[in-house]
Amino acid sequence: MGHSERRENQVSRKDARRRDRERKASAHSRGDLLFGLALLVIVLIVGVGSVVYLLAPAGQQAQQQPTNNPNTLRPDDPTLVTCIQGSSIVMRLKVNLRIFINNTQIKIPARIGAGSDCLRPIHTIDGTGDIYVESPVLYRYALIDFFAVWKQAFSKDQLFFYRATGTHKIIMTVNGQQTFDYEEHVLTDGEKIVITYV
Repeated sequence: MGHSERRENQVSRKDARRRDRERKASAHSRGDLLFGLALLVIVLIVGVGSVVYLLAPAGQQAQQQPTNNPNTLRPDDPTLVTCIQGSSIVMRLKVNLRIFINNTQIKIPARIGAGSDCLRPIHTIDGTGDIYVESPVLYRYALIDFFAVWKQAFSKDQLFFYRATGTHKIIMTVNGQQTFDYEEHVLTDGEKIVITYV
């Protein structure tokens, strides 16, 4: 083998090693690039979803929660099928509700029954426990109507997920007097209702 052939073989081997290094480096950088792009897509999806959720009005966020309702309303009950925007209000009243679980007061949330496109006839405005009834129809709204809008369980046997048992009971007073109407109690303007689970 002549000197020029050896030189060509050395150059060919050098070129082959260089091409092999370049191919490995290119494959490695493509893998890094694909991983980076996948990570960027995931971050964007999570970020955009979070922003959309946080910017959605409170009522739309609530609509994304499970819609099963633990309370059964009468077939003629307008509570869950009526929105009062743009309606002539023929009935108004306000009651105050306080709830205690094992001597701890539970805050009644603001805007129960107030979505972005619908205000139910029974709703709260703030977290004071004041419940407002503003209805375009005359109807005997009961405590069960409020709990249905709130999507919380309430009866003589259950308050939220707390159950009356041999050792625990649910007590309800209206204006300081114990009553046994529980969820069927018809609301009257100015009442102060206290429900206690002990």
